[in-house]
Amino acid sequence: MKKLSSLWLIAEILIIFYLLSIPGSNLPNVHYWGQDKIIHIILFGSLMFAALFHFDQLDNSFVKTTRARALTMIICITYGIGMEFYQKYFVPTRGFEVSDMLADAAGVLLSLPIYQKLMPRK
Repeated sequence: MKKLSSLWLIAEILIIFYLLSIPGSNLPNVHYWGQDKIIHIILFGSLMFAALFHFDQLDNSFVKTTRARALTMIICITYGIGMEFYQKYFVPTRGFEVSDMLADAAGVLLSLPIYQKLMPRK
């Protein structure tokens, strides 16, 4: 299960990188306000969920602590911020949006109570 959880976490990171690297001109039209933010919430929420699941599979007791979970949240949110800078400077017709960063952070923050409800600690 450890190997599978590692693959899931790596896949989440790569999927987010791929999707956020698509040039803006190749993206479908947004049909309603907020659709983009919902996608960010789901992407980064699933990243955090995968990270929590992966760490729960490990034998190291530190990665299961509250401090480690907080550090994981900070890393996931920082990844979202970094991706916005990457889009601004390296992805054609994509921009830098603080609202995307907030949606990324919201996804990360919302995933923790969902994870704790679905996967209670042993």
